Amino acid sequence: MTVSEKDLEAIQNKETLFEFPCQFPIKIMANPEKETTQFILNVFEKYVPEYDKIDFKIKESKTGKYISITAIFEAESKEQLDKIYKDISGHSEVHMVL
Repeated sequence: MTVSEKDLEAIQNKETLFEFPCQFPIKIMANPEKETTQFILNVFEKYVPEYDKIDFKIKESKTGKYISITAIFEAESKEQLDKIYKDISGHSEVHMVL
């Protein structure tokens, strides 16, 4: 299969490969403090209109030093995802956002 120059240009100019709206998972690794978890939940509440439909899974590490939070939700745009990533990753107790 070959890609035409026109198709290649369209792909390169596209901001994201996702087609919105789409189901999107975000995984966060953070310290287990209650305040950190609440901050993360508040960010999702701020940016996701159907907050009550987010599928949250919170798991503590074996040693209890970290937690992982996975949030699967209906993402509406790249801009929405960028805001969520920026707010959460800017918190000092968050180690990673994927």
